[in-house]
Amino acid sequence: MQFVRFFAAVSVCAAATFSGQAHADDWGCEVLLCLSNPAGPMAVAQCVPPIKRLYAALTKLHPDPFPTCEQATASNHAGVDFNDYYDPCPEGTTALGPSTKAVQGTAEQIKQQNKPPLSNALSNYVVGIGEGSAATLGILWQLAPKKICVGNYIGAVYIRSVDDGFYSVNVYDRIATVDRASSGFAIKVWLDNKLARVIRPASFL
Repeated sequence: MQFVRFFAAVSVCAAATFSGQAHADDWGCEVLLCLSNPAGPMAVAQCVPPIKRLYAALTKLHPDPFPTCEQATASNHAGVDFNDYYDPCPEGTTALGPSTKAVQGTAEQIKQQNKPPLSNALSNYVVGIGEGSAATLGILWQLAPKKICVGNYIGAVYIRSVDDGFYSVNVYDRIATVDRASSGFAIKVWLDNKLARVIRPASFL
């Protein structure tokens, strides 16, 4: 597995510093190794100093660049985002597009809903905000809306509006929501070309 080889390579690089034989560029590999720990970036005692140093460097008025590691690759690396207020959607779901309507339901419910005369059984829909960037949300960003995440698309239902017109709403087998975080400071770790975790060290802000 690619991550196993990557983890071993970074471990060798970081081990020298952990043992006291430090080099100027080892800090970035220590950071990457510690951030990759599923138990938490400071779950291991040796990781506390390099991670505290990282938080201090990134929370300055003018933050330092994120440290680099020679063993990092496009598919295994870490970085920081200072304006990301939403965690990723749960496994098996994706962010619903901005202003897109969606409701959770089944194929049978769609069949029943679309029979004339149309009912409003599936009219309690939610509206997507995309990934939740400030640029996409505009003034709504200040209202801290939830990010809407949807599973598999099943079909669409037609709902009668108050003016006796109709509008269409997409139906998915699952809908989940992600609350907006109190801080946009997010350290992201990619492993095997996948966003593995988002770390929000709010206590250091």
